[in-house]
Order: sequence, then C-alpha cells, then structure tokens
Amino acid sequence: MAMLVKAALAFVAVAALLSYYCHEPVPQDIAQPGFFATQGITFRTVHHMAKFGEYIGIGSEPANLRYIMEEMMRAARETKGNYREGLKCTDTTFDGVRVRVYEPVSAGESSGTRPGLVYIHGGGWVVFSVDVYDHLTAHLAKQLGVVVVSVEYRLAPEHKFPAAFDDSVTATRFFLQNAEKYNVDRTRIGISGDSAGGNLAAAVTLALAKEKGLPKLKTQALIYPIVQAIDFNTPSYSDHGHLNTLSKDVMVACWLWYLNNDQSFKAVFKTNNHTSDQLKKSQYFGYVDTKMQPKVVIKKENMKFPDIPNIAAILDPRLAPLMADDADLKGLPPTYVMTCEYDVLKDEGVMYATRLERAGVKVEHDHYERGFHGLLNHFDVYELGGTAMEKYVMYLKKAL
Repeated sequence: MAMLVKAALAFVAVAALLSYYCHEPVPQDIAQPGFFATQGITFRTVHHMAKFGEYIGIGSEPANLRYIMEEMMRAARETKGNYREGLKCTDTTFDGVRVRVYEPVSAGESSGTRPGLVYIHGGGWVVFSVDVYDHLTAHLAKQLGVVVVSVEYRLAPEHKFPAAFDDSVTATRFFLQNAEKYNVDRTRIGISGDSAGGNLAAAVTLALAKEKGLPKLKTQALIYPIVQAIDFNTPSYSDHGHLNTLSKDVMVACWLWYLNNDQSFKAVFKTNNHTSDQLKKSQYFGYVDTKMQPKVVIKKENMKFPDIPNIAAILDPRLAPLMADDADLKGLPPTYVMTCEYDVLKDEGVMYATRLERAGVKVEHDHYERGFHGLLNHFDVYELGGTAMEKYVMYLKKAL
C-alpha cells in the first residue's frame, strides 16, 4: 500500500510539473500559436536552468544563460546547411573591437563599390554573439549584396554600460573611415540591430551624427529596439509583460545587469520606484507617455534620483536613446522601425518613431499585429518572421 501511495504521489508530482511547463500563455490571435508556445516554454526553461545552476554553485545566471543559449543556437545552425555559400566571412578587429565581416564574392569581383551595413545583435546586452546571429547576418549580406559587419561587443554584467556602446561606436566609426578596404562606398553605409542591438544602433547613430569630418550613416534600421528605462509600466509592459518570449522580469534583469549588476533593485525598477516625482513630471517621462502630454522642462544635471548605483545614466542617450533632446534628433538619417504587438517594447518603439517624425526625420514604421519579440530571428521557419524579413530587406535595398 505504501508503495502505491508513493507511486501515486510521484505521478501527481510529474503530472503537475508537466502541466506547468506545457501551460504557456498564448495570445488568441498570435500567428502560429504552437510555435509561439514552444518559444515561450523554451525561454522559460532556459532561465530556470540558469538560475538553478547559479543556486547550486555552477556559474552565474548570466553566464549560464549564455552557455545554454549558445549551445542551442549552435545545434540549430548545424541543421541549416551551407548558408554561407557565396560569401567570404572574416573574423577580425576594428580598432580593437572584434567583428565578423561578410563580403559577397561578387563584390570582390566588381570594379565598383558596394553599400555596407553594420549589424549589432540583440540579447539584452547579456547573451548572444555574432555566432548566434551568423545565419541572419549571412542572409542579409546575400539578399542585399552588401558588405555586412557584425559587431562582437563586450557583454554585461562582466562589462557594464557603456562598454557595449563604446565597442559598437568604435567599430562603426572604423568601418566608416576604412570602407575602401572592403570596396564599400563610405557614403552608403547603414546601421541596424534588434532589441538590445537596436538600442545600440540608435545610440551609435545619435553619437556619430555629432562627429565632425565623418561620413554620415545612410540609414538606421531598428528592430523592436530597447530605447528607455524610466517606465516599466507602459501599456505594452502591463499587457504583455507575462509573455515568456520577453517578460517584464527578464527585461528588468537585463537592464540591471547592464546598468550596475545589482539585481537587488529588480522590484524597485519593476514598480517604477527607481525614478522620482520630479522625473515623472519632467519632459523625459513625457517621451514615454503614449499621449505625449507636455511636461515640465528640467535639466538633467538638476534631476534628483533615488540612491541607486549609476541611476542617472537612464537619461543618457547612449543608454536610452529615447531620452535624447529634440535638437539631437534633428538631422538623423532616414529610419526604419519594426515593432510587434505582443512585445513589452512595442510602445517605446512607437514613441521613438513618433519623436523622430516630429523632429523631421523620414521614418518608415512596420508594425506586426500578430507578431512577438524576436520573430525576425525565425525568418526561415516562421511565416510571419519571413514576411518581416522580406519587408526589412526591401527597406534596406532602397535605403542604402
């Protein structure tokens, strides 16, 4: 009898565990709900494994996340065949920053110059690499027929802000200054990135626009970019923060790893208590107001903050491009912004596109009502991701 009871209890425990992992919140109108659920379950499991590893003394959570995801993506790449065919791929350094350069073979055989594209990968500044994005960046080089430079910036929390920004701006500047080495027209170089890479691409564009004697970037293409850290209760955070494709909890954790590597402030950030009443009444909070109501203009140097390490950086455009002053947005290159409905970052992407338009920047905005964060990475296995890739490539073809 005792054995039967134990067996029954074990069965119930296993059934409960399976039920927990198989139950994934899926929006009713999401494209390919089965694929979406699998992605959510996978990310949730990986994060739990990374946390458990740290708990039992095997690496840190960020390092464990990195290792598990890299191995998963490596295995996935091995199933894709020779997707680099027709490309010359070189791992090198641009002024000390590691990059991977993709050159269409036809570009080397041509007497004319080609456009170029700097691509900065996503991953919350914490995970992923040029290897993880190798399939995507190779695809861009082949479809566009341009030289693509993929930036291997230093990752947090081992390298906190502004390390990722510094590497990205250094590599981009070097490419602009040395384009002829790759048979590239320096006046036809664009920049792009997704998620944290979109953050870095936008920040680099703002920074280089101010540099004298440097060729101007032809365009910036921002894929569901992270652009602000002052409001984690926007409608899209409130509505979709429970989705495991990119949860509010994970997004806040990534911000903290990048900002100061102190996760003890997670609850403070999630409830917007990392700001102040003064900041919430200022023009900066107005930038993430979906109604964009006028606010009190306060200088950054006069802003008060709670006692949190490096907290003033949340108003630094190198960290949060949406916080750039209006004057700094004027004159930026034509911009492409992609947003997805089921993404905590949707509202801030829309806000950045809106602010750029109001500053006189030409903006093309693609929004996917049934899309979710990260869909572009699945362009070859997910129908809506394929559609998004086609429109993204179409934009770059006409913009570069």
